[in-house]
Amino acid sequence: MSGPRFDRIVPLVTLVLVGLGVVFLLELNTNLLIVELGENVPSFSVAWALIAALALITGVGVELIARAEPHLYSSGWLAELTVGQRRLELGLPLWGLPMLTPVAIFAFFRLFRGALVTNAYLLVLVATGLLLSVVLVAQHYLIEGNPRARQIARNTLAVIAYALSFALFSAVTFNRYRTLYAIALIFPSTLLLVADLLRGHVTALWTTAGVIALVIIEAYWTLNYWPAPFWFNSVALLVVLYVLIGLAQTAGGTDGPGGNAQAALTRRGMIEYGLVGGGAMVALAIAAAIARTQNIDLRGP
Repeated sequence: MSGPRFDRIVPLVTLVLVGLGVVFLLELNTNLLIVELGENVPSFSVAWALIAALALITGVGVELIARAEPHLYSSGWLAELTVGQRRLELGLPLWGLPMLTPVAIFAFFRLFRGALVTNAYLLVLVATGLLLSVVLVAQHYLIEGNPRARQIARNTLAVIAYALSFALFSAVTFNRYRTLYAIALIFPSTLLLVADLLRGHVTALWTTAGVIALVIIEAYWTLNYWPAPFWFNSVALLVVLYVLIGLAQTAGGTDGPGGNAQAALTRRGMIEYGLVGGGAMVALAIAAAIARTQNIDLRGP
């Protein structure tokens, strides 16, 4: 088994860090990137457009790295894309997590832009580089690794996916974005993250991911009426996401013949995840109530 292609990973990570650093520098002068769209329309930061372009560049870089893997074409990680009369095979299933890495980190640490100093920004860039490198190395083992290495890689990527989800949820709940802006950030991000977590577990992958993303948006809208610090709202959204993904994996793993045994497995999974989700929500509600009674300000920066 060949090792990770660091000759391609390092240039991509460096490019992403340079792009992210430029955006952070521009963000220091916030008025430079703010676009006023009208009196009744919230202002828009051009930084988001730059980050979206950086995410797309990251996806293209992931494709170039994957193309260097000897067993890519037999790994099942290629998706067929029809463009006009041409059919292309691209490693699109590998794009999602690396693309969302700079987006989620930018969205999360943007909350602290008034408190961060230069050294802190450098630490953020170092953390971004390490996280993106781990993602790309793990994807290498998804393609080239033995079964044990692939399982470790999947678990690693799952942990990172949930961490990125929390970062994105924190950015949205802290700013209390209007529904339109929240949908623009939550829906595509959650769609890609859920698809990455459920790939190989369900048959109707994108339909399931789309339904879960819509439920997360509904949960966000509901939690806006909960007078709790944004950290609690973010964790609550993460709990909802975890429960929905767990239920989808349980239901997807019971497809096919098996009748009563598989139905019982599905019911057991629903009960288990229901207890986990309900218990977590109760714990969050109690913690939020205690924080309010003690006048603890946990709203963040």
